[in-house]
Amino acid sequence: MIRFLRRHRRTLFIATATVFLIGIFVGLGGYLFTSSDTTESVATVGAAKIPYRGFIVRVNQYLDAARQQGGELTDADVRKVKEGILRELIIEEILSVEADKFGLTVTDGELARDIRNTPAFQRGGTFSEDAYFQAVRTVFHDTHQAYEESRRRTIKTSKLKQVFLQAAKLTPDEVREAYLAENKGSMKDFDKNREQFEWRLQQSRAIELINYFLKQTGSQKEIRTYLDQRESGA
Repeated sequence: MIRFLRRHRRTLFIATATVFLIGIFVGLGGYLFTSSDTTESVATVGAAKIPYRGFIVRVNQYLDAARQQGGELTDADVRKVKEGILRELIIEEILSVEADKFGLTVTDGELARDIRNTPAFQRGGTFSEDAYFQAVRTVFHDTHQAYEESRRRTIKTSKLKQVFLQAAKLTPDEVREAYLAENKGSMKDFDKNREQFEWRLQQSRAIELINYFLKQTGSQKEIRTYLDQRESGA
């Protein structure tokens, strides 16, 4: 796996393939534990601290979006969202460190495209600098420098995820064998369903690869979570 990543670290993006991996990794389950903390972090990964403020901003954005779509959220639902986003941030921190080891970087041009393509920073479908600075202050509750650094990290970890997605690509024979196994030996509607089936299979395999990678790297780091302390005001 490590040899594959190093060999393909410059072949990062799949033009038509993106994968959203929040809340579905299980690889860190055995390494997360809670402890006392006197800082304002919601978690630490080794020496790196994940600030509670950034965590709660991301939680509120997710909850606001869910409510705008008419979703009714119970206290249990909110707790699950918080736990999922905390897990995502921990994973992002681990992957960011590993991406640095592989020499992955984000250019100014990549960052600029990401910002310009963010709907919250547009007016009438066009990027607005005023909208950008206003949204960063009022929605993300951050300075533009801190926001841009955060986006660099997210884009960088996305590049590493794309490497895993590329590694998970199946051969035509593997797709057929998997389809036969799932459909009890029948190839009915295979041509019709092939593209969607293959994409689902590739995503599943990519998640397995990332989970394995996280187990290998996460076990080498001390990971502490302080969500209960932060929620109780401690």
